Amino acid sequence: MRALATGKLFLVGTLLAVCNASTDNFLPQRYQLGTKPSITTKPLQTGQSVTLDFDKNSVVTLDYGYEVAGFPYFQISDVKGPVQIEVKYTEQFDGLNHVWADGPYYFTNGLSNSFRVETFNITEPGKVESYFIQGGQRWQSIKVLTKGHITLTGVGFVPTIDRVDLDNLPSTFTCSNPTYNEIWKLGANAVAAACFDANSQPSTWEVTEEGAYIRGQKPGPGVNGMDWTDYTMTFSSRIVRGGTGWSVSQPISESGLLLLLISNLPDETTFVNTNKTLTPPNSIVVASGWGFVNQTTLDSQLVGSFPVSVDIKEGEWYKISTTLLSGSQLSIDIDGTPVLNISLADYGVSALSAGGWGFGPYQDQIALVKDVTVHASNGTLLYENGMRSSSILSEYGVRQNTEALCMDGAKRDRLVWLGDFFHTSKVLTSSTSRWDYAQGTLNYLLDTQLPNGLVSIAPQMGYNTSSLKEVLYSYYGLNDYQILGVLSFTGFFLRSGDLAWAKSVWPSIQRQISWILGEIDSNTQLVSFSGFLGDANGTAISAALVQGLKEAAVVADALDDAKSAQTYRDTATKISKAINELLWNDELGVYVRSTSSNTSYGVADIAFAISSGVASEERAASSLAKVAELKLTPGYKDVSTTDSSSADISPNTNGFLLAAAMEANDTSIAKYLLDNLWTAMTNDKYSSGASWEYVAQDLSPGLSLFTSQSHPWGGAPTYVLTEHVAGIRAVTPGHRSWIIQPAISGFDLDWVAASVKTQYGQLSVKWELGNKMLTVDVTAPRGTSGILSLPSSIQIKAIKVNGHKVTSGHNISLQSGSSVVTIQLG
Repeated sequence: MRALATGKLFLVGTLLAVCNASTDNFLPQRYQLGTKPSITTKPLQTGQSVTLDFDKNSVVTLDYGYEVAGFPYFQISDVKGPVQIEVKYTEQFDGLNHVWADGPYYFTNGLSNSFRVETFNITEPGKVESYFIQGGQRWQSIKVLTKGHITLTGVGFVPTIDRVDLDNLPSTFTCSNPTYNEIWKLGANAVAAACFDANSQPSTWEVTEEGAYIRGQKPGPGVNGMDWTDYTMTFSSRIVRGGTGWSVSQPISESGLLLLLISNLPDETTFVNTNKTLTPPNSIVVASGWGFVNQTTLDSQLVGSFPVSVDIKEGEWYKISTTLLSGSQLSIDIDGTPVLNISLADYGVSALSAGGWGFGPYQDQIALVKDVTVHASNGTLLYENGMRSSSILSEYGVRQNTEALCMDGAKRDRLVWLGDFFHTSKVLTSSTSRWDYAQGTLNYLLDTQLPNGLVSIAPQMGYNTSSLKEVLYSYYGLNDYQILGVLSFTGFFLRSGDLAWAKSVWPSIQRQISWILGEIDSNTQLVSFSGFLGDANGTAISAALVQGLKEAAVVADALDDAKSAQTYRDTATKISKAINELLWNDELGVYVRSTSSNTSYGVADIAFAISSGVASEERAASSLAKVAELKLTPGYKDVSTTDSSSADISPNTNGFLLAAAMEANDTSIAKYLLDNLWTAMTNDKYSSGASWEYVAQDLSPGLSLFTSQSHPWGGAPTYVLTEHVAGIRAVTPGHRSWIIQPAISGFDLDWVAASVKTQYGQLSVKWELGNKMLTVDVTAPRGTSGILSLPSSIQIKAIKVNGHKVTSGHNISLQSGSSVVTIQLG
């Protein structure tokens, strides 16, 4: 139940009464009482109560066992107080030892809590729920801050994602190596946590007759004024608790100028853990960048806190005017009284560019906002909004999600990243089989398409996507993400075979491809732009396009678009020829980065040269041999010129390599990655049960607490194990015809079993090796057929299919139904 908090709870805790917790909620599995967080925990029994006391056992550590997400709730049976409690959330345990846990996350509003710490004032027994979603965490701590005690009889999360049984998914994988089974689950759990249904992520604002009721969060910039400079933004605000916050000169999805007006912080509404050094009473706090505190890669510069001459009282309305001239001269008036006039340049802040305005108080603060106006420097009224209509939710990017979507990460990067969906789309089809998530995400991305064919690379939730086309200038960058976006579409279609859906989006995909083809250098026949994968006129991006065109041609065939299919194949052939002529370094024996960087090479160059089919068998083997020079403790660094001493390892790019190595039958590289890079993610000291964004060379998360540890782009083994170790792959879209090509050697496995949900039914395989006998049990849906393809390296003495001898050699034709193939090995 989510309603505007009123009365006593309104004043002290932003707590909302909720219904009884159902058994479908996420519940902690283990706990520990003490005076500080503890990674050593013990089982938490059903119905067990826990008492926290300020003088002893003031902290309880809760371990959910794996990544969960939702609305935190607390069932309290007894209170001696009132008692203030501080609650922390984190993916890795160590976050509980830090002031801000593993946050805050100011990268995007994300329809979730921007902060990983929140405080509550408990005055009476009952069940209470946090207003905000926590996007993803394994660990939680609750600490009593004031004299007294509370008894908890229930703690958990009301889910905002699917509760899935990872041992009974629609598509499955198991084998004789328990670690590989856990590795397969990493990707499955990542998509389970990062993907969710339409309307499951409510707005983080409430629209009332008095204005927008906004709790502490990243300011949501509106879609207006993105190219405006030298304006005055005026609004009225009533502080409910702590302060009110706003931004100016803030582009969507970028940093800007952040401001807080802090109240006089009265004792009756101020939490005891309020940071009065950062947010002193009766002050204006100014910061440039992403937030008020640094969080690894999101640089923030605290300009300072400036006392105001006005006594700022909670519960009273103030009219606040902010003017920023020449990107540097900042002045603020309150009710017509000047309270701040500074040059940001004097504080080392570079001149700010054009941008709009937004609203969002700081951690644990609450404020009402109304009557927003914006005037040009000449006094012309540019904008006016009373902030009392629900239309402001989509304008300021806080509208409930209207589509089923997959985020880039569960706790952070809660945007829809176009290129990163390359892996996610395949993980979905190999695990949860939520095709609606893949289709919803791709539809959402294509809704941002410009007339020239470009698709936004990272649209936020909460906005009307059509309005984003005019303002997301910078989010049509990373041009190679357009290619990865095409590959996300083709990869999903080839596995799902959903022809009706593919037909509905095909014109948009073709426009996107048309834009990419327009960027081919007519002199080199290579792709002329650089990007995430590599350099302009380089191997990785050009080879990725070859792969995209070949797969798009298969889609065109399925849609009876023969003309497009021929065009795509012909173009792929030309680019492939150019790569082999211009980018193969015969002396080094590897495909190089680009025509202008012909002695360096990287993981993506080698991976896409192989997966696209550009590389011959000989050149693929030579390139993979060169990968050894990129080898570090957990995996392979991205580029040969990268400083090995400081490199983090990317499961994203190593995922490209993992699949390519298997396609080239190089199980040694694949095994090294599984046994090191992905095994690191199962270490209980850091594990979230999901795949990570980066891995450091000491096998810890690669960006410290900032690391997203439920990031589907790191989940490649989930589909690679299914498709290359179990061996289930589609030959025609949707697995109407299929191939079972198991990797029966190289991984020290005795048996492997996998199943994939197709539009025709379950396609399953189990193979078992022992006593010079290989047994392969295949169950195929009605209306499908395929081939069991055995490695050419094995010697076959005899083959039986369902007890009958056959003489098929290494490729055995199978029909629908159950087939038991026994192979006597030589």
